Amino acid sequence: MELIFTGRGAAFNPKEGNTNAYFIESDRLFLVDCGETMFGYLMLEGVLNKIKEIYAIISHTHSDHCGSLGSIGLYCQFVLKSKLKIVVPHNHEYERDICTLMRIFGNTEDAYEIMYEEELDNKFEAFDSVRYDLTKHDFNMTCYSFIFETKNGAIFYSADTRVVDNLVNFTETHKTIDRIYMEVTNVKIPGDVHLYVDDLLTVIDDTIKDKIYLMHIRNNECMEKVIDEGFKVVNLVSIKK
Repeated sequence: MELIFTGRGAAFNPKEGNTNAYFIESDRLFLVDCGETMFGYLMLEGVLNKIKEIYAIISHTHSDHCGSLGSIGLYCQFVLKSKLKIVVPHNHEYERDICTLMRIFGNTEDAYEIMYEEELDNKFEAFDSVRYDLTKHDFNMTCYSFIFETKNGAIFYSADTRVVDNLVNFTETHKTIDRIYMEVTNVKIPGDVHLYVDDLLTVIDDTIKDKIYLMHIRNNECMEKVIDEGFKVVNLVSIKK
């Protein structure tokens, strides 16, 4: 499963855009988070030109991860004439928060529908299943990472996290790993909500380091540090002709 990243920046790094990704399968668009810069990217890059259905999974409700949901929902209703499919875990409070967010954005049930994660099992060729993995990020917010099971191995997508626990559990429970997408910061701040890169270094070894792609980059200094440590950084590729 090849993800195309529309950005790789942290919330306060607009130069790199919001860290969101997607893939296209036939006439279906699948969004991994949907931040403030996502809708503009999709329109300007022509991604939506041949799309008939849009699916989205949302890691948490910080605006750099969900800020375009309202515009995409309305686009689905009035242009595509099909509902945006928002995939959620079995967490009633989280589902309620997503629905409240859509209401605030001015979206009615004509614009979107809720699907549960297992309803996507074997629905796409790119992956067999995707599951929400509860993590720790904002101290006052429910936040998730994602685990995709694919024919080429499992994929871990951290979204925003301040802990390595989910990654460690993922590596211990999956024999075949395709890729790992991790967020990091280069600044060690007590009580920070993001993962310090040196903390990541303590739990990985050379057997998986070449599978790790870093994202949600804080600033230019962060980019330089992670590259100096031998990590890969997700690429941003314009598909516009």
